[in-house]
Amino acid sequence: MDTETGPARLDHHIESLRARLPAGQFILLMRVFNACLTGGHGGAARLHLTPREQELFTPQVQGEIVTLMSLALPQPSSTPAPTPAPTPAPPPTPAPAALRAA
Repeated sequence: MDTETGPARLDHHIESLRARLPAGQFILLMRVFNACLTGGHGGAARLHLTPREQELFTPQVQGEIVTLMSLALPQPSSTPAPTPAPTPAPPPTPAPAALRAA
């Protein structure tokens, strides 16, 4: 069973990336990740990449951005919201006197 908390899992994954990615890609990955987290207008991050950085921004790096964001952002609770108790039906209304049997 996975007992690591969200922040610990994120830290572990970042350290794993630091160890296996070339330095330039790792630095770019962290720049883009930070830009995504801090967002701009409505969460739309804008970041100018040099031609060299564009070369480093491979599909692998792009996939790691997605992974890091999924680890960094809160996940919806897997516990369903409680269902409200049903409202009891009102008691039956008595029939008008004119309709009651004599």
